[in-house]
Amino acid sequence: MPDINLDGWTALNLNPYAVWTAGSDGQVDYLSDRWNEWTGKSGFGTAWQDAVHPDERSQVSETWRCAVQSGELNAVEHRLCMRNGQYRWMRTRALLQRDSSGAVTRWYGATEDIDQQKHAEQALKNSEAALQALTLSLDEKIRSRTDELTTLNRYLQLTREEERNRMAEALHDDLGALFTSAKFDVARLKSALAPLSPEISARFTHFTQMLDKGIDRKRHMIEDLRPSSLNTLGLVQALNILIGDFSRANDLQVQTELDDLHFKPAVQLTIYRLVQEALANVAAYAKAAHVRVLLSSHADGQVQISVTDDGVGFDATSERIFMLGLLGLHYRVEADGGRFLVKSSDRCGTMLSAFFPLSEVS
Repeated sequence: MPDINLDGWTALNLNPYAVWTAGSDGQVDYLSDRWNEWTGKSGFGTAWQDAVHPDERSQVSETWRCAVQSGELNAVEHRLCMRNGQYRWMRTRALLQRDSSGAVTRWYGATEDIDQQKHAEQALKNSEAALQALTLSLDEKIRSRTDELTTLNRYLQLTREEERNRMAEALHDDLGALFTSAKFDVARLKSALAPLSPEISARFTHFTQMLDKGIDRKRHMIEDLRPSSLNTLGLVQALNILIGDFSRANDLQVQTELDDLHFKPAVQLTIYRLVQEALANVAAYAKAAHVRVLLSSHADGQVQISVTDDGVGFDATSERIFMLGLLGLHYRVEADGGRFLVKSSDRCGTMLSAFFPLSEVS
């Protein structure tokens, strides 16, 4: 037993740790009162091992045996059986004493109750696991809902295009027939009333011109609803027609750089609608002097379509972006495998862009 004075014994027994000592052979020869208070059992020699939880007993015993041989011991965590038969988590540490020749002469150790800490750590791990499971569940729900919204968006876009086609057909069939019939009737009436006075002749001429303007307006409305030039002339030529009409109607210079790329039909229509929507926004809001439309392929495997103006711009981070009808265009581009980008700021112009992978090029 170690030589400790009375004050030393008192300090050891008042220590919240179970303090112990062992000889160079690893046999425990002293245990403070805390050990008996905890376990109610002897711990001298190797008897302390009986109080260690069976699941950790062999590991703790082997660790102590190796420490006695090597002279090195790291902290060991294990469960210890209490007087009431319940187990609490402990952490045991030890320091050794050597003689002048370097040989181990004694071990001084302490066993600390860390049960609350271990339960807190386990509770934290459980919380982290539950949070991770919840995050995975939320991620899965978000992916599922995103897929549903993407499918719904595609359906809405398809429905919208079908409605556009229906309206275009109605305009073509109904208004076309009315305008054609009206022109024939005017021609027959003019012939039946000949000779005409200059005033009546001027009226007939004006009426005929109004019908021609109506027919031309009908053609533009049908083309806006259902760009037939996409199927008959291809994307680049259809964009040139769209841009030309916009330029003449708004007396605005438009610079074009359009590579002749061939896209899948859905992507081709989305690109056309993007340019159409962007030019409509320029006419309505931008107060621009110049507009640039770019369609090109990049070395990074992306195809870019962009419409840029030098107008008043807007705050692209504000809710006004939704007022401009760009949100639907954003979803439409993403539904077709692309990436939509808006760059704008007050008085610094606007650029609307979409990027599609080359795999979308047929």
